[in-house]
Amino acid sequence: YLSIAKALDCALLRTMINSPDSRPTLSDARRQLESVLPAFEQQGVAICLETYEQVSTDDNVALVKAIDSPLVGICLDPANCVASLEQPGDVVEKTAPYVLNWHVKDFAFSRRDGWVGFTLAGAKLGEGLLRYDEIYQRIEPQTRGINQIIEHWLPWQGDGESTCRLEAAWTEHNMKYLLDKQSSSPLSTNTRESHHVC
Repeated sequence: YLSIAKALDCALLRTMINSPDSRPTLSDARRQLESVLPAFEQQGVAICLETYEQVSTDDNVALVKAIDSPLVGICLDPANCVASLEQPGDVVEKTAPYVLNWHVKDFAFSRRDGWVGFTLAGAKLGEGLLRYDEIYQRIEPQTRGINQIIEHWLPWQGDGESTCRLEAAWTEHNMKYLLDKQSSSPLSTNTRESHHVC
């Protein structure tokens, strides 16, 4: 992936501690990261550990602090941690000093059919539970050079064409939302778009 980053002139690689066939301890994860870190430092590529439900935010932050490199930080995605009953606001507060990348993804709960349980799915920016302005003020992407990547948890619409059409509409809406927010800020920020290509 570092070779791919070089070919694409990327300065940041998002990853996670666990994979489908590996669940290292924090000590093992630290050794693995430290073994590749010199190559990443030489190329100037940051490693970002994404917040998600399989690894607690406390463990992710502890790992970043233990490695203590400006090129190892957090990819903030507070919605992911809801599945492990972590509050998004708590995730933001714990990770704020270490965030290098922000997955901007709005989300909302809805009742399932028969009113038994809930579905947590994506929403257009500004229409769900993501407290964008509060997070923006807390992590200060404009002064810290934290890029914002749009991510969708787009519910399947029954067929590919309908899903892609809705995804395009969400992407247009979300880009406009971010650009409007940035234009009202005294300082500009690095805003990028990321979505599935259909």
